[in-house]
Amino acid sequence: MVGAYPGLVYKNATMGCDGAGTIVAPEGFSIPNDHPDGVVLLTPTRGWASDKDGPEAELPGLSDEQRTNGLGGKGFGILGATAPTNGVGCFAEYVAVEKDQNVPAPKHLTPEQAATLPCASVTAYRALFTKAQVCKGQNLLLTGVGGGVAMLALQMAVAAGANVYVTGGSPAKIERAVKLGAKAGTEYKDPSWPSKIRSLLPASRPYLDCVVDSAGGEIAAQAQKAGLKNGGKVVVFGMTAAPKTTFTMREVLKNVEVLGSTMGSAKEFADSVRFVERHRIVPVVDTVLEGLGQAEKGFELLAEADKRSGGKVVVRVAELDGKKSKF
Repeated sequence: MVGAYPGLVYKNATMGCDGAGTIVAPEGFSIPNDHPDGVVLLTPTRGWASDKDGPEAELPGLSDEQRTNGLGGKGFGILGATAPTNGVGCFAEYVAVEKDQNVPAPKHLTPEQAATLPCASVTAYRALFTKAQVCKGQNLLLTGVGGGVAMLALQMAVAAGANVYVTGGSPAKIERAVKLGAKAGTEYKDPSWPSKIRSLLPASRPYLDCVVDSAGGEIAAQAQKAGLKNGGKVVVFGMTAAPKTTFTMREVLKNVEVLGSTMGSAKEFADSVRFVERHRIVPVVDTVLEGLGQAEKGFELLAEADKRSGGKVVVRVAELDGKKSKF
């Protein structure tokens, strides 16, 4: 733990926001589920049911009672050793959650593939479709394509019929993105990457409709150099390059919209899972580790992201009895 995420707790807490498994209790409880192994995904957030604007539990003027969720925490938060979810996390053999906080996994995915979805799918889905409003035929720039959210966002955007251009940290990551459906891309370590992206755009639509970004910093200005149209959208779901994003009169005069996006509601999560199922998207899995004892190795692999070509790291806690789906 490096303490980089807000609201972390260290006492009586379990890490891990993404989780997939089967329901074992209460006896007799079930939900409609077409997955061959009965796999469900744990809703990764609390305090945000369905409001498109933001978490209901963070509205001003609410009492502590109104802000309390089913896990005993207050306000909006994610699973995985955070205060708003009372320290509950997925690095465990069993996790006790509310009956309405799980979603059937896409029936075409194995448990290992499905386990990669929760945080990435809801974050990507909200950034693409609630915020950027990406649709068929549009040109989208997706930055930092080596990351797990960005890779799933790429697959989702391609499934929606968008023309996706990417930036990545290495030629291998660009190559993998193209194999997943990106039109083309360039390395973001090259200071001239915006002009290179612009040169890749087709003559029939020589501009970007929107940008979905995880770096922050000067992305609004860079997006315009890359060909963002007047009135285009820049959706920022992370700030790995700088802890702030510059917004100037230049963007105002060009009607550019810079929109923040983080995670998403329980409804958006369910919608994202069904989108993955409908389009038969298969998340990219880099490594599967056996047992919770290997979790530390998983963190080491995440820290070495630049050395990998991308994809998720999964900890398989146990094999399902009579498992039908194959990884």
